[in-house]
Amino acid sequence: MTLTAPATTHPTADAPLPAGLRGYAVLLRRNPNARNLWLAQVVSQLGDWFNTIALLGLLVELTGNPAAGNLISVAQIVPVAVASLFLTGVVADRYDRKAIMAISSLARSAIALSFLLIRTPDTAWIAYAGTIAIAIGAAFYMPAASAALPNIVARHELPVAAMLGQTTFATMLFAGAFLGGAVTTLFGREAAFMANACSFLVAAWLVWCIRANFNAQHERPALAGESTLRVLTEGLRYLKEDRYVRVYLLAKPAVAWALGGFGLFGTYSLTIYGAGDFGTALLFAGRGIGAFISPLLVSGAAALQDARRLHRFIVAGMGLVILGYFLFAFTRSPLAGMLCAGIAHWGNAWAMTLSGLIVQAHTPDYVRGRVLALDNVGWAVVSALSNLIVAVVAMQFTPQAGVLLAVALTVVSVLGWLAGARPTTQPPRSA
Repeated sequence: MTLTAPATTHPTADAPLPAGLRGYAVLLRRNPNARNLWLAQVVSQLGDWFNTIALLGLLVELTGNPAAGNLISVAQIVPVAVASLFLTGVVADRYDRKAIMAISSLARSAIALSFLLIRTPDTAWIAYAGTIAIAIGAAFYMPAASAALPNIVARHELPVAAMLGQTTFATMLFAGAFLGGAVTTLFGREAAFMANACSFLVAAWLVWCIRANFNAQHERPALAGESTLRVLTEGLRYLKEDRYVRVYLLAKPAVAWALGGFGLFGTYSLTIYGAGDFGTALLFAGRGIGAFISPLLVSGAAALQDARRLHRFIVAGMGLVILGYFLFAFTRSPLAGMLCAGIAHWGNAWAMTLSGLIVQAHTPDYVRGRVLALDNVGWAVVSALSNLIVAVVAMQFTPQAGVLLAVALTVVSVLGWLAGARPTTQPPRSA
């Protein structure tokens, strides 16, 4: 049974949006639906980083395992890959995306309270179990939100809305990391876990306040009348036919090999820098500052959706990721690590956001949820493999060796992507 979404209040303003922060302000002022969706992202991601800082410090402290951060990253990533491959994209295309997002947020709020039970090394397993459960909830939320965005904003607003999402993610990285470190230090880790649970409740309410049609009407046959195999594989068949979308969907996995490096942020802070939870917060804040600045510098190119310019920025971003993590491997202080993390994630934001914008903008609604879920799968599988490999190397040798291996894998992967990709000015299939 397909759920019916509320009547749309799609924006009618046709004036082009200015670039940068002013464009964000105009979009949020004139489109209340985009504003509520953005606020839901703000509060839930702020809570996420409160939780991350507290959980990483708690696990390293209880277990003494230098790879605890990598294992948490794997627990966050693998469920997303598995659920996205087999289920969440289909759900996002078949059912009411608004209901999916609200239910996911409510479920994650309840699960987040389980972290309050972690007291001893024997209860450390709760951290991994709770993280897996929250990740499954996020695996339903993310493709539904991404697939709904082109229906909530006008077509000419989409590049600015996509950039706003990345800028917000980055802002929450450094704001959430700083605040999470401060709250954890001043009030304890339990306060951070409670804040995370509350953030999901607020996000669910904000999503429910949106008055828009999250699922566009189209002429494709209803999924309910199609075979399970066809429903599951239609996203793959679409990617096989559309080279333009396929090439840029593969950009995220190409650069994701580097992400095993940030799984060692907590280990670097506690065992190399001796800076505790606040040092971990500084590293995540550096990551966020780089990712915050990055979209502001390419908003003009993104608004024009010039294929060649976007391609150049994606390639430049991949180079910055490699440079930043190579330098990070040799850092000995949290401030130096913060700077290197900023460089790496400046580039990562270019590569991930611009390639994601291309995929999102040029995939038709009837299959968009499944294609975006596959986008998550590629990134998630590579990130999980990177974190596992880096964790093993960090435990057997040193954290520095783990980061350098992640850099080497990224170099090989990016060169492979460049060999198979070329910028194109060919008009892509209309979404």
